[in-house]
Amino acid sequence: MADTNLMTIAEFSAHLGFGRTYGYQLQKEDRLVLAEDGRRVLVAESIARVRATEDPSKQGVAQRHAAARLQKASPSESGVAAPDMPTDDDPEAGPVGGPVPPGFDFQVAKAKREHFAALEAEASYRARAKELLEASEVRATVSEVMTVLRTAIEGMSHRLAPALTAAVKETEVRAMLDAEIRYALDTASASLAKLGKV
Repeated sequence: MADTNLMTIAEFSAHLGFGRTYGYQLQKEDRLVLAEDGRRVLVAESIARVRATEDPSKQGVAQRHAAARLQKASPSESGVAAPDMPTDDDPEAGPVGGPVPPGFDFQVAKAKREHFAALEAEASYRARAKELLEASEVRATVSEVMTVLRTAIEGMSHRLAPALTAAVKETEVRAMLDAEIRYALDTASASLAKLGKV
């Protein structure tokens, strides 16, 4: 008596109601549980794995394909043929009839898409929280700060010259220089503080 839990890949595809290539597609995607011989499918375990790895966003496509298979098996009473829909007998047909590139792995592509969507959402959140700033805004502010600082430093000699000629003590000269340098740095710091504020 044959074991009903063991089938060939083609038999397994037929058991599920699909064309024979569907079973090979599942095998390629590592969604089948194979027996020790590596050639036959453990039916119950494979059905469980296929269900566990289904993409819920493709449920509508799966239902359309199932309806097309049913209609193909029993044509409608009206005699009007169903519109051409992709079937699982075509190994090149994707979920909506487009060609599937060789080596395409849906689960990997979906994981990448979700990863980058999460990164984009995080960047958007951090920008709203003012943790991230637009590069153009940063460049403009840094340019403004450098201009303010340069102008302040270049003006020091004109502002200090008359005062320094009258100063006799070194401490007075040092105090004047400190005040001018502090003024230049405070002006630059005030310009830089505007960065990120709306």
